[in-house]
Amino acid sequence: MHRRTIPILTLFIALTSLCPGQSDFLLLRQRMQQQLDSITQSDGLPGLTLAAVLPDGRLVSLASGWEDVELKKNMPVGGQMFTGSTGKTFVSALVLQLVAEGRLGLDDKVSTFFQGQEEAWYHRLPNAAELTVRSLLNHTSGLPRYIFQDSFLKEVKANPMRSWTPRECLAVLFGLPALHAVGQGWGYSDTNYLLLGLIIEKITGDTFYHQAQTRLLGPFNLRHTYPSTQRALPGLVQGYIGEDNFFGLPKKTVENGLYAMNPQFEWCGGGFVTNVDDLAYWMKWLHGGQVLSPEVYGQLVAAVDFRTGQPAAAGYGLGCFVWQSELGKFLGHAGLMPGYLTQAEYSEKYGFAIALQANTGQGMGRRHHAYVQHFARLLAGYLDTVARADEQAIRENFKKQEDCWNQGSIDCYMTAYLRSDSLRTISREGVAYGYDRIRQNYLTNFPPGRMGRLYFDNLNLTRLSDEYYYAVGRFNLVFPERSEPYQGHFSVILQKSGGRWLMVSDHSS
Repeated sequence: MHRRTIPILTLFIALTSLCPGQSDFLLLRQRMQQQLDSITQSDGLPGLTLAAVLPDGRLVSLASGWEDVELKKNMPVGGQMFTGSTGKTFVSALVLQLVAEGRLGLDDKVSTFFQGQEEAWYHRLPNAAELTVRSLLNHTSGLPRYIFQDSFLKEVKANPMRSWTPRECLAVLFGLPALHAVGQGWGYSDTNYLLLGLIIEKITGDTFYHQAQTRLLGPFNLRHTYPSTQRALPGLVQGYIGEDNFFGLPKKTVENGLYAMNPQFEWCGGGFVTNVDDLAYWMKWLHGGQVLSPEVYGQLVAAVDFRTGQPAAAGYGLGCFVWQSELGKFLGHAGLMPGYLTQAEYSEKYGFAIALQANTGQGMGRRHHAYVQHFARLLAGYLDTVARADEQAIRENFKKQEDCWNQGSIDCYMTAYLRSDSLRTISREGVAYGYDRIRQNYLTNFPPGRMGRLYFDNLNLTRLSDEYYYAVGRFNLVFPERSEPYQGHFSVILQKSGGRWLMVSDHSS
């Protein structure tokens, strides 16, 4: 009895010794781990990894279950798995960077990139003459999926170690009818992204993978992400295949450090090994404005309907799923490679990103988006709690300023300001910089006997980030010689410093 109580008591003492923000964050991690363990157990999964990146950049990285069930080898935190189709987000980002550089247009006809006798093969594809870059990116091309054609599946089953060129993959579609006219329907197809990869290479004169490394993986320090171009894939955790085994692979996907087939054919349809840490950071940077210009990013998230291919509030953008939920809009992608499932999403409202991976291609089915939303609710609840605490602290700061002023103490009043030479106030007297100068101005203009009574009202707060708030309101000064209060408006920038919200810029009029 006592031995069971001690760890709980120790945890309680540890949590109560932390500041509220730290204890809340530890409880968040604990609840996320419990949720991850629950999903692993309830769905009978071998293992799961999860990462979440908060708006301030903090990372939560967790693991549950087994990497290898038979060997009882624990799933490592940040274990590496295939991206599956989540790798398409790198392709679309690269294409949109080329669009921003003026080297490519979204409405360019794909046929313009495949001219001459040596490119005659292209015109044997369905809808070849009408395909556009946009229709490839958002899967409204009408091109069938090469990966599920009988001729392709038969060859992969017979020779799983074969290497495929993109043109060889595309050739299995020669002579097939289109699924629909370009832009007049929607059908997910890896075929589209093989063509995009060929276009990228034609425009840049470089390989897709080198461009991805130079433009994306390297600059954003995605050091756990690399091309899946061979069977030997360093760090790849063991994967498990269930009944949906369309390639006829063994139940366990990795033996003696080698994947059970040559994954090289996936290329721009997915084509990477990664982990949840990299994916969560990538989602945050991609949708947080660090990768693309605002103009092309707007195109990325402009969704079309899954049935009609027409503009819609939710659906598929340019290499990006768009979901609407009770927590607002989510953006991201799912991925499947035999033995592995991936789901990565970003919350537009809250600014956090979540990535979830399972070392099985079966078990969660279509529930992986719903499971990410479970974790999203935990994160949203935590962030709402933090925001409420921050706003309460800011309002208390203003109340303390009132009390200090009304007690006749400028030094007490000034504790609400950042002690810095960069501190700035703006009033009808002009601009003043620096804590000491601003303090002296207050002492000169408001000696203790002439300070009057101060109160603030109409206070409105806007959260700019985890470190900054914008506050606007009205100040009211009541002097004995005036029947009406002297009123004016203020706007303040507050910065979180040392756990306190302090004013860094104060504009009054």
